[in-house]
Amino acid sequence: MEIIFTKHANWLTKWDQFVTAEDKASHLSLSDWNKSFRSYGFDFEVCILTENEKIYGGFAAVIAKAAIFKFYIVPHGPVIASGNENQLNDLIAKVPERAKHFNCCYGHISLPVSKIENPHTYTSFKNLSLKSAKEGHLFKYVYSSNGLNWIALQGFDEESKMMSLKASSRRNIRYSYRKELELKSLTTKEEIETGYALFQENSNQANYNIREWKDMKETLFSLNEKGNLRILAAYKDNEMKGAILLVKAGNYYTYILGGTKKETPDLGVGDFLQWEAIKLSLESGFDGYNISLGGSKGVVEFKSGFNTEPIYFENSKYHWIVKPFYFKSYLFFEKHLKSHKKTISKVLSILKK
Repeated sequence: MEIIFTKHANWLTKWDQFVTAEDKASHLSLSDWNKSFRSYGFDFEVCILTENEKIYGGFAAVIAKAAIFKFYIVPHGPVIASGNENQLNDLIAKVPERAKHFNCCYGHISLPVSKIENPHTYTSFKNLSLKSAKEGHLFKYVYSSNGLNWIALQGFDEESKMMSLKASSRRNIRYSYRKELELKSLTTKEEIETGYALFQENSNQANYNIREWKDMKETLFSLNEKGNLRILAAYKDNEMKGAILLVKAGNYYTYILGGTKKETPDLGVGDFLQWEAIKLSLESGFDGYNISLGGSKGVVEFKSGFNTEPIYFENSKYHWIVKPFYFKSYLFFEKHLKSHKKTISKVLSILKK
């Protein structure tokens, strides 16, 4: 087998197909997801373990930049196909090598390892060569995998899955259907933009940040064309009342973003849309749905109503400080910069080369 680094379109197509179908993979490894960071002046590449043009593993990396500092970030992985675990050390070793190649001061990885057994995580790796790495992440501004908020679907049909939910969620879902909400998938560019506008409206109202439409639109359009994107929207009387954005990778859908119109009475839009995401996952033959970790207290409680199992990645994050003087300088710079800006993404947009 050989390891190659590429941004060639043909290889990226094959890589995305691998990420979509490989259980241990994540949407964070899709080429389009990593291309989206170009709007901040970042770069990306894909590392592929291959033989006879078949992919057996690899990782996608973001080469982040802030002023004179560069960082080599693997948001998820490396990931290896079952039976090829002996090749994992070779992939890991490439991370600090490529960090040096790009003159980065730092690099890190995020292995999908958990103590909880799940087809989409590793429970352990034997004989990993990480002596040169240190545990944890010191660069926080490219999101890395933390785990899954798993809704198991294996062995369920729609009726039995409904009965497995908490009583409050079942009640809210049934209430939403009585309100005659209609489901629609947003597929045209205009529809996708309308859905994203609702996400931005919600983020502004709740005072949290999501990426600007101009930074995400080409990513979403491309994901949609490849079949990796689903935006489910709830309508009543031909008016959009809410929407959620899902991305397919790793043989499951992940919930990324959502938004609803704040109205009285509450139509149960959030419950309706998440139940439709579960139904979509069942129809796709997937063994689960990742409703995603995190959120406000209210959001976490809402998600728990779907009988979720939080699966946190443990002993999974490692980093290399490739250029100590530069990285110490970055830490000083970042400490003083952070107090002046709400989000690092805005800062990096200003500082990009």
